[in-house]
Amino acid sequence: MYKTWQSCLIPEERTVHTSSHYPNVGYLGQLASKAAGIMRNNFKCGMSRPCKDDGTPLTETDTAINTLVLESIVNDYPHVAVLGEEGDQHVDGAEYRIVCDPVDGTIPFSRGLPISTFCISVLRGDEPLVALIHDPFMNRTWTAVKGNGAVLTDSNGVWLMKVSAHGGLRRSNISLIWWAKADYNLSLVATKLMDEGVLWGNYLSVAIFGGLVGSGEYDASIFPGRHSLETPAMQLIVEEAGGRATDIHGNTLHYGPKGETDGHIISNGLIHDQLVEIVHLCR
Repeated sequence: MYKTWQSCLIPEERTVHTSSHYPNVGYLGQLASKAAGIMRNNFKCGMSRPCKDDGTPLTETDTAINTLVLESIVNDYPHVAVLGEEGDQHVDGAEYRIVCDPVDGTIPFSRGLPISTFCISVLRGDEPLVALIHDPFMNRTWTAVKGNGAVLTDSNGVWLMKVSAHGGLRRSNISLIWWAKADYNLSLVATKLMDEGVLWGNYLSVAIFGGLVGSGEYDASIFPGRHSLETPAMQLIVEEAGGRATDIHGNTLHYGPKGETDGHIISNGLIHDQLVEIVHLCR
């Protein structure tokens, strides 16, 4: 039996739909376990972190985990395309694709801060079907299967998640990722949020807040980046936990060939429209 989370009622059994056409949540969990081992073994101060063309760091851990995912999917699901942060597998006419950030939060990871995750999802077109975000340092995993709710697995057990019931901006907790290029004035958004009494932070790790919003610890995530490989997993987990996910303009999320989208606002749903309005006013 699953335990309760955020006082939600859950059934005696949870049906997980699996498919031989694409990886199920169990398969993604096996990848996450291997990825976690690599992350923990390589986590240390003073690691090499050369910069990529976009100015963000690259570690041997990013490359190793991306290779692990590519080799596994190519071997077990050769008809499924893979979009990875450090390498892709193109499949002509593929119905399904894997979207993966091998180390979400490479900046904190490479600087000795243990707030990074392994993030992966399965999409059919623009629709996320399966999602997993794994925190290797706290050994907790957020998963979701389309139509089956979102689940947190940690040292205390297995929990069916529900977003927070916090209905106002005042004293809401929000992750506001700072990014080099955005369709709005980042400083002005931050100022307006503070004026509303929001408790916000810029943690340079995106996906972990999909899990934290889904489990009700945080109320929203705002991210302006156009290539967020974390967004599909965050979207499914939070929506299945009762929340809402849109781009930063409040529109339905669409994912281009390289995962392109107009950022995201992912929330408990209750403060969503207010956040969209603040971003709109700061364009």
